Amino acid sequence: MTLRKAMSVGAESPAAEQPSGRAREIRSAPQRFIETWIDAIGGFLFCVVVPIPFYATGEPFKAGFGAAEQTILATAFAYAVVWYAGRRLDAFPRATLQGNLSYVAPVATFAYAMIAVVLVLLRSDYSRIQLFGSGALAMVWMAAIAQLRARYLTRHYAVVPASLVDALPELGNCKWHSFEDVQLGGVRVDAIVADLGADLTEAQLSALANAAIAGVPVLDRRFILEGLTGRTPLGGLTPNEFGALLPSRQYLLVRRAIEIVFTILCLPLLLPLLAVVAIVVRLDSPGPIFFLQPRVGRRGRVFRMVKFRTMYHGAGGPSFTTTADPRVTRIGGFLRRCRLDELPQLVNVLRGDMSWVGPRPEALTLDQQYVREIPHFALRGIVRPGVTGWAQINQGYAHDHDEMRSKLEYDLYYLKHCSLWLDVVIVLRTFAVIFGGTGAR
Repeated sequence: MTLRKAMSVGAESPAAEQPSGRAREIRSAPQRFIETWIDAIGGFLFCVVVPIPFYATGEPFKAGFGAAEQTILATAFAYAVVWYAGRRLDAFPRATLQGNLSYVAPVATFAYAMIAVVLVLLRSDYSRIQLFGSGALAMVWMAAIAQLRARYLTRHYAVVPASLVDALPELGNCKWHSFEDVQLGGVRVDAIVADLGADLTEAQLSALANAAIAGVPVLDRRFILEGLTGRTPLGGLTPNEFGALLPSRQYLLVRRAIEIVFTILCLPLLLPLLAVVAIVVRLDSPGPIFFLQPRVGRRGRVFRMVKFRTMYHGAGGPSFTTTADPRVTRIGGFLRRCRLDELPQLVNVLRGDMSWVGPRPEALTLDQQYVREIPHFALRGIVRPGVTGWAQINQGYAHDHDEMRSKLEYDLYYLKHCSLWLDVVIVLRTFAVIFGGTGAR
């Protein structure tokens, strides 16, 4: 009904009355699937086809099915897995590769290693140099393409109303144009960004309806901000959106099963490391090895979170850690930078108090304060808290009111978009944060 009304008004709108050649119909930019196919085919040639003459003898697939043929199929399958996973990871805000191999390197290593394991179990002959060389080429290719895409692939957006242009973030790969300028200039746009919560005129509604019919996506301002910043703005968040924050039960069950199996499989590797850290903590300063603190978990339930002690025993002070906090021990500072003090939380994961990925649990006293001061802060309790999370990898440590408000926006984005793919993004970026030692106190 609204669409028909908008279309009927369109003939009477001022834009429609302008002479031909001045106000033009909004046109969509060329489809990005061309860029995607160039990326996929170019990478296949670079990582799989071009190296064939360097290791294959004779003409592959002509005289039977030997080591060369098996290697070609194995590298092709592994590349397809890495490319698909890389593009899925690249779709999340601030998770683009852009030359940072920390995202694609673990995926490529795992994919090619699993292919090698399968070939060994099947006792198949293959070229190890080609298989793992292809993995290295895949990492180089995807990092280079992501860097080129971020630097040279500029997206153009028409904005309604024009006053919204100044409120949108300045990004190097995004150009914001007022809707009227796009109409007059004939610029092809990737989408139209509209403040659907504002009082748009009938002429503007008509133009949006006509653009949608012409195949131009019409996106709400909040949607595009989420996609570009990785945050769900608190301003304008309504009770109608609360339902979108609830993850599916299937996802929660699958994730819980995966994290239990993963934790149990990693125990042989983690237990020796835990033992070494425990000895070092005990020798570094007198006091208990572990630190137990009440934290607020899922649905407001309080649990005792386990960490290695990183402060002097009996040190008082606030519940939060300050920069260059004198209460932190010598070894405690190192453990905090490397996040090794968080390893004992695998006990909380196995008990069901926490997950490996989720909103970071706050201390009981701080959580009660934030719930009183920051709207919707309690929504973080929809899922289990995590050892790492979307807010941690994007913002790091937070304490004051403004920082916690920003952290909440990151957590709400995670709740709206949580999936196994986003969990993979968070885990991979957590390794990059650990190696960089950023955001620790």
